[in-house]
Amino acid sequence: MIYVGIDAASKKHDFTIMNANGEIIVKPTTISNDQAGFKKLHTEIASHTELLNEVCIGIEETGIYAKNLLSFLHASGFKVFSLNPLLTSFSQKSISLRKTKTDKIDALAICRYIRLNHMILNPYTPTLYNFDELKSLSRIRFDKLKTLSRAKCEYTRLLTMMFPEFIRHYDQHSKWAKELFEKYPTPAHIARMHNDTLCAILRVKGNRLEAASHIKALAKESIGKVSATQQLLLTSALDDIRHYESQLDIIDKAIDEIMKDFEFIKSIPGIANTTGAMILGEIGHIDRFKSASSLLAFAGLDPSVLESGEFQSKRSRISKRGSAYLRSALFTATRVACVGKGKDNKFRDKYHKKMAQN
Repeated sequence: MIYVGIDAASKKHDFTIMNANGEIIVKPTTISNDQAGFKKLHTEIASHTELLNEVCIGIEETGIYAKNLLSFLHASGFKVFSLNPLLTSFSQKSISLRKTKTDKIDALAICRYIRLNHMILNPYTPTLYNFDELKSLSRIRFDKLKTLSRAKCEYTRLLTMMFPEFIRHYDQHSKWAKELFEKYPTPAHIARMHNDTLCAILRVKGNRLEAASHIKALAKESIGKVSATQQLLLTSALDDIRHYESQLDIIDKAIDEIMKDFEFIKSIPGIANTTGAMILGEIGHIDRFKSASSLLAFAGLDPSVLESGEFQSKRSRISKRGSAYLRSALFTATRVACVGKGKDNKFRDKYHKKMAQN
């Protein structure tokens, strides 16, 4: 049996090879991240054994950098393991007391780790195409949603300084309010508007003319101080909000189309298309988890253990060492199922039962 450790990067990869006794038979070597580099790695591995099932290859989970190499090695018939960098970092630290970190040292640490732990690990298997698509769409949606939230906070902050009276009486995040401030960004602009022009923008319950007169009166008496910079920043924040809302709408439509093949997951209380897509995308093939506890650990929802001597912690927090995206989706689904406005379900019944016991 031989073991290969690979440290993946954007432009090149470093690898090393050990035998079953832990002896280094190929010192850390660099290959390019292209077809020539992949062939060189394959040739080097094949030169030390003719049996593919006698090769164990470990690669750190470094996002997109290792994806093509993983696919290449798996398609070549090798047994490949995708490793959590947190686990291999402990192996790297055990090599020396010195605080050193290089790609070659990382490759050696990965090789040592895979040699000692390959029997308890699950080999890499390419996920179904739809799972990969859902993972990519859900992650970019999650990130864009955070950016949109920051833009909305900035918009509210600026409006609080420029026209605080408006926020006290109207919803600044309503579609008509954003349209108003895109065209007329300051109280002075609004105060000079014609009533008919303002009425055409308003979407409020009741008499629009009265609402228009009220908004203009607030604008005339506003205590807000407006500078050219604030006006520019407000316009920029509204541009960002419009852009990211449009992007999210496109992503949601793509997710909805793929989720037509996964209607079953929406039968679970609290799960809709967006949360279901993130859960499916992050988990992938459920068969790659040996037990429910291993899936729990992958989500970072397993309890951390703190014991030393006779001391044993009475309170355990979740480890938060797994997929943050999966953890967020599960938390959202649980919250909706337990305390949302939907129908009663078993999750909600159990939640209220536990709360009553406290």
